[in-house]
Amino acid sequence: MTLVQENVYRRTDAGTVGWDDELDAVLLRWHGFATSESFRAHMELCIELLEATGANKMYADARNQGAISDEDKLWSITEWATQADEAGLEALVIVYPESVIAKMSVDSVMEQVDDDIERLITDDVTEGRTWLADRPATATDVVVSELEEPSLDVEPASDTDEKTETIERADDDVPAESDSTLESPAEADADEATTSHSEPEPETDTATADGSSTASTTSPGTSPDPLTVAGIGGIVGLIGVSVMMFVSGQVPALVPNALANAALLLGSVVLGGMALGWLAAKILS
Repeated sequence: MTLVQENVYRRTDAGTVGWDDELDAVLLRWHGFATSESFRAHMELCIELLEATGANKMYADARNQGAISDEDKLWSITEWATQADEAGLEALVIVYPESVIAKMSVDSVMEQVDDDIERLITDDVTEGRTWLADRPATATDVVVSELEEPSLDVEPASDTDEKTETIERADDDVPAESDSTLESPAEADADEATTSHSEPEPETDTATADGSSTASTTSPGTSPDPLTVAGIGGIVGLIGVSVMMFVSGQVPALVPNALANAALLLGSVVLGGMALGWLAAKILS
């Protein structure tokens, strides 16, 4: 990870135009989608900064850039590139957008340019910065705060309305986070308090006879279902009669007919067990 010194000329929610101290180059860093008006204004600010500093290099970080319209593509080719060439731009690095559509927009523009500017378009931040650093610079030790305020009317970022001081930014292969989404310390603390909130842990009881610790939780009481308990009672009664008949070797006589006697006995036991189970469940509930 490389810490990059940036002097910000103008930062908006759409992008940052400034000076890269390490590369001695004009910097353009996109934060997200820009309207046609905003896109052109940022690009023209780069021309303004090239002329103000006498720089011949430019580094454009387009990883977070959105797609641009056909009209803006044509403008970039026919007007902006010509102005940049006249302003002294000799070497330009563009780090590809992550968006496939935006990447196609960049490729479409690069295929049609016809000027004397040497360009490198790459996915690799390190490659791009190394390539541009190897090019000779016509301007060094630029401090944009000493320059005049930007003459172009570009809407500033929501958290600033003037040029900011030099900042350090991690410029590695991980996509840069949009400055417009950076949270203030108060917002970060509020988010942390919200996301880290959890239900309080239940209290535990530790009083056991042998002195060991036993955790217990308190949960809302649940009432037994009468029908379930009744069914269990019937099954238990049926099992009990079966065991009794198996042990004694005979069926208690309730009526003279043996088959009817067995059916009547088992049915009575099942119904009795269910009734008792239901009654017990109702009492417990």
